[in-house]
Amino acid sequence: MMSRIFFAALLAAMAPLPGKADTVLAICEPGGCVCSLSPLSSPEIIDIVGTTFEAETPVDPKRATLVWEPDPGIISWVDAPRRDIQASFGGTGECPIALFEEPEEPILPLDGIWRWQTLGESTSGCPAILGGMLAASRVEFITTRVDWDGAFDPARLTDILPQPDMEGLSPYEWDEVGPYRWRSDNVQSRDCTDGSCAEIALTLNLTLVAPDRISGLLSLRSAIDSPQAAVLAGFGMADCRVRVRYDIIHTRP
Repeated sequence: MMSRIFFAALLAAMAPLPGKADTVLAICEPGGCVCSLSPLSSPEIIDIVGTTFEAETPVDPKRATLVWEPDPGIISWVDAPRRDIQASFGGTGECPIALFEEPEEPILPLDGIWRWQTLGESTSGCPAILGGMLAASRVEFITTRVDWDGAFDPARLTDILPQPDMEGLSPYEWDEVGPYRWRSDNVQSRDCTDGSCAEIALTLNLTLVAPDRISGLLSLRSAIDSPQAAVLAGFGMADCRVRVRYDIIHTRP
């Protein structure tokens, strides 16, 4: 089963928001599932875990269970008793809903050398060759020294974050969107010429999940709005979306 640290970090990221319907989330791997009650809507959960959504809609979240399979990167609605979901992954019992309690001690990142490593990539609506190019050019061993001064601050990781090579764009601007969870979505541009518009948007998510580990998701969208949209779509140029999962880990003091 998955590490308790990662599971706790995921639940911590799902801080209660007003006006949301309760959703039962089952995180499942071979051997069984861990179930929790989340007040977030399914799109918000999907945005947090950054994975592929396979589901038929509409669905009643008060009756169905949102099942996340971390290894293949799939999240889907399952309209079945949780006992059956548990059994389908080799577990036993009802998969009782676990209640998460905030840790008594805050998570403090370790000072020292931190390293970026890419975990996986996925593409949608992009040129077929792009997926192979991304895998072949994985960023594995970019490192930097960070002295945190007692608190997690994503701006201190600038040296190992991907730098968009786009003229006129500002540096990353970070917003705290949950416990230990930060997002930068200000890197974007839109240019229009002769009736066609090209748009690029880059979003970075960072979550401190342990003193020696930061989990992240990079989302990139490149789109062209043009009278030739159908032709461009055939070449994977109309609306290309890329998602890269990564970790930034502490390697030594």
